[in-house]
Amino acid sequence: MNIDDRAGPSPDGWSRPRPPSEPIFNIPKAALAVVGVLVLVHLGRLALSPETDFRLLSALAVVPARFSLEFGWLDQQRIVQELSAGLTPGQAADRLAVARYFVDGAGPRWLSLLGYGLLHAGLAHLAMNCLWLIVFGSPLARRLGGVRFVSILGLGTVAGAFAHILTHGADVAPLVGASAGVSAATGAAARFVFTRGLSIDRMADDAAVRALPALSLAGIARNRQSLMFILLWFGTNWLFGAGVLAFGDDEPVIAWQAHIGGFMAGLLLFPWLDRAARRS
Repeated sequence: MNIDDRAGPSPDGWSRPRPPSEPIFNIPKAALAVVGVLVLVHLGRLALSPETDFRLLSALAVVPARFSLEFGWLDQQRIVQELSAGLTPGQAADRLAVARYFVDGAGPRWLSLLGYGLLHAGLAHLAMNCLWLIVFGSPLARRLGGVRFVSILGLGTVAGAFAHILTHGADVAPLVGASAGVSAATGAAARFVFTRGLSIDRMADDAAVRALPALSLAGIARNRQSLMFILLWFGTNWLFGAGVLAFGDDEPVIAWQAHIGGFMAGLLLFPWLDRAARRS
């Protein structure tokens, strides 16, 4: 072995330190931890009986009608009318039976505003959210640190839940998925990843990511890459929501309003969390 290829004494007598090894996947610990939690929760659900898993879904998923009743936005009669509209008597009876299970006596279940972000409809749903979180969550975690990174995911999750509730007030279909939190990370990252000075090879450099200037909303409008990315993101979500695009016939309906609620939360709250990080 060539002496320059290993640690040990060099020809001039001085010891040579071994070069630090680079990890195969250079993902911040905070982003990796969130992905790990999502995967573990999904694997844990696979080990549950169907009945237990359904009870877990009922407890942690967001059911908009629960909140509409709690806040007085809709009464039971209005919800029944909206759920029965356009259905045959048999279909309406089946749907109202599901509604009674999810709504009657359940209350709003405030924990579901965060808990729904831990559940996923299937492996494809989980994989998509984890991949998107790694791509856009990694630079955000490097810039904000673990606590503020998780905070913005949580705030985006809650904002996405309320955006879905406001636009689906009478719905009893459970809302699940980390997409709103992931969208918040995407909106926050859009404030700085498209500024000059950040290339792909420097995306894993904590100091380089933290040194980037953050774009104001006006700055985003003047930054062609950031503006085009945001317009493309909104357009794609609208196409999925309108049914123009779909992953497959068996895939659940995409709650694009929740995505937008999370994205806007991340986009607007990022400067406050970023200033806190710089003060420390």
